[in-house]
Amino acid sequence: MTFIFLSASFFQDYANCPEIEQKANRPYICTYIEVNGISFAIPLRSHINHPHVLWTDKENHCGLDFSKTVVLTKPSYIDANKKPHIRQNEFDALRGKDYLIQQRLLKYISAYKKAKERLDVPRNQILCSCSTLQYFESYI
Repeated sequence: MTFIFLSASFFQDYANCPEIEQKANRPYICTYIEVNGISFAIPLRSHINHPHVLWTDKENHCGLDFSKTVVLTKPSYIDANKKPHIRQNEFDALRGKDYLIQQRLLKYISAYKKAKERLDVPRNQILCSCSTLQYFESYI
């Protein structure tokens, strides 16, 4: 499993995308994963209050937030100058779960696409409007 930070050029290129988390002073650590030849970054976040997550610390609402997944269309979108360090309990919760993460990501992408087909349903509107996948539909 690979952990990364997104680069300044990524945030610059997606500055007009409000659902992409942008905290310059405290960037999110992401899990890097490739699925079907597409590179994804799934952020580790805290205070998550929705079901599209793989918990690393459920009691504190921490985990991989699939709703904020981004597609990395350029290798330069990975910040090679910073090495992420995550909390041991979160690392332990994710260790050996590469396949599970891939399957959960595919499940989330499928749910997003299905919701996109029925935007007349309020919960689908919320899922689609809060998802970062809206900026990467041509890749998924």
